[in-house]
Amino acid sequence: MKPDSKQVTVDTGSRFANALVEKRYGDAVSMLTVALKTSWPEEKLRSQYEEMISYGTGPVKVDGHTGYMEDWPDRKPGDIGWAYVSISGSDFAEAVTVVVAEEDGEPKIREIQWGRP
Repeated sequence: MKPDSKQVTVDTGSRFANALVEKRYGDAVSMLTVALKTSWPEEKLRSQYEEMISYGTGPVKVDGHTGYMEDWPDRKPGDIGWAYVSISGSDFAEAVTVVVAEEDGEPKIREIQWGRP
């Protein structure tokens, strides 16, 4: 049975967001496609995430608010889905939005957008 694309997409996005919140930047990078890893090495990923939440106070958490799309204008062959994952603290709400694609039989993040819309 083929895994549910919504579940795979939201799970992948949530694992990525949790890795950022827990400061496991190497783990977060490991979830990226080979092509995206060249654009987002560990230090750049850390810097971008920390800048996104820098104005708020903690504790920072992945708060369970997610969104999912099966179809969107920039969808490419091999894409599994698009997910929005909210990250919040005591006085702020931000998010990461990811496109999850299949690479070598595994769900990998091929695109990241930072911050709430």
